[in-house]
Amino acid sequence: MASLASLERNARPQLQCRYRSGMRLELNILEVSAGGCMVESLGWSVRPDEDISIKLPGLGYQPATVVWIEDGRAGVAFEEPLYGPMLEHIERLLAA
Repeated sequence: MASLASLERNARPQLQCRYRSGMRLELNILEVSAGGCMVESLGWSVRPDEDISIKLPGLGYQPATVVWIEDGRAGVAFEEPLYGPMLEHIERLLAA
């Protein structure tokens, strides 16, 4: 049986998404760049061009837009690019 520490290491970092209605959903982050990210989107009921708020690990909610959805994945564009050290932090979480 895996230990809690190993389960935490293997868990994907998550993005918290908040819709205009106030409903919230957590999505696994697959890739990240300064301008956006790709997330798993299975069961996510949004459409391209929909405005959302997202919360990345270590940050508060930020405005973003859904750019595309395809094959259980979605692209999200951040309204403001990620600050370099924050991007590096999230990339380290993804690599762990």
